[in-house]
Amino acid sequence: MNNRKRNIAQIQNEYQKQMEQQAQRLKRKRRGLLRRLTVFGVIVLMFAVLVTSALWSQSSSLKEKEEKKVALQKELKQLQTKQEDISDEIKKLKSKEYVLELARRDYYMSKKGEKIFDVGNKSD
Repeated sequence: MNNRKRNIAQIQNEYQKQMEQQAQRLKRKRRGLLRRLTVFGVIVLMFAVLVTSALWSQSSSLKEKEEKKVALQKELKQLQTKQEDISDEIKKLKSKEYVLELARRDYYMSKKGEKIFDVGNKSD
């Protein structure tokens, strides 16, 4: 009984055609949905890459600016110290005694009747 071929003809009726058409529509809908999801995924991926690159460049720019800020703050402190030294020197130069002391020390000037001897410290 199993050895016999069964030749059964399929019946082409309206219901079967409708089911095939409906299956084809569902297949097309799924294919369209897959395409839309793929396009949407690519767009989201591109957006994520753009946002990530923007954040990366901003963080590196921010780091460079912070390093520059630290360097400028150090320079500012040095300049403020130098300014304080210069203002102190200006105040001292307004004093007659300080100017006379500088003239004696740096230019070997003397008062009337005073003799200056240059005793060099030679370490031979």
